[in-house]
Amino acid sequence: MKKILVPVDFSQHTDITCQYALELASTYGAELKLFHTYFDQIILTDTSFPDTLDMTTLYNEQLMREIFKQSEASMKELHEKLEARIKEKNIGNVTITTHVNGGEVEHELMEIYNEFKPDMIVIGTTGRGNNLNVWGKVSTFIIDHVKVPVFTIPVMKGFKSFDNVMFAADLSEGNRHTLATLLELFMPFKNQVHAVHFCHSTKLPDAEVKMKALQLGFSKEAAEGRIHFNVIEIEGENQETIDQFVKGKLINLIAFQPHKRSLVYMVFTRNITKKNLFATNVPLLALPLGQH
Repeated sequence: MKKILVPVDFSQHTDITCQYALELASTYGAELKLFHTYFDQIILTDTSFPDTLDMTTLYNEQLMREIFKQSEASMKELHEKLEARIKEKNIGNVTITTHVNGGEVEHELMEIYNEFKPDMIVIGTTGRGNNLNVWGKVSTFIIDHVKVPVFTIPVMKGFKSFDNVMFAADLSEGNRHTLATLLELFMPFKNQVHAVHFCHSTKLPDAEVKMKALQLGFSKEAAEGRIHFNVIEIEGENQETIDQFVKGKLINLIAFQPHKRSLVYMVFTRNITKKNLFATNVPLLALPLGQH
């Protein structure tokens, strides 16, 4: 794990996202690349005076230069803040680089992803003005289009460690490989992993058989107490069942294997949606099958 990409928008949420990124970078001895893209297209209002077009174009060029200048200044400030934190904590194995560019967010993110070739991406789920609709869509887009682990960080007061990780097992093909990747990724943290499947009572027998089959591949880790396997019956509201488990086990990260349908329709079961996932308000980790 040598390269971590951190898309930022300079909102208040950026600080906690960078805290998580720095914690991961210091553990693995990685380079952090802070990346910001500003929208470089301004919608012009119609005018009945064609001779003002040149003035309008000039005005917008000047405005874009000002936006770029402000973005560069904000990135410099963020860079200096993280460097000060590195110096304060005496972290000697992390380097930070930055990049600011104009353009459509998703396109520019894929450009920097293909150019930088990160081993991991850390991104917030809320942007300026706590806008989950916009920034949440960006993080979802990234998960759907990259082949590396993606951390998505909600609004939080501070870094809460990775002591207890929940793996949302949908018991699909590939879960064993993804779970092995998860255990390897967090080996330095010496944490506990809870492989969990949530389902209704009618699905319990089949789910328990599949969970036992998954467990057989991790008998050593289970014997060491590093990993636990659970099938949880959904009683009442889906969100309530999830929240009770997260709270009871002090879960501070939820990992899952994304599929084409999982972020939209199912992560835990057919009945649990992306809304439930974000509503847990703990960091999420997407571990794509066949990652680089």
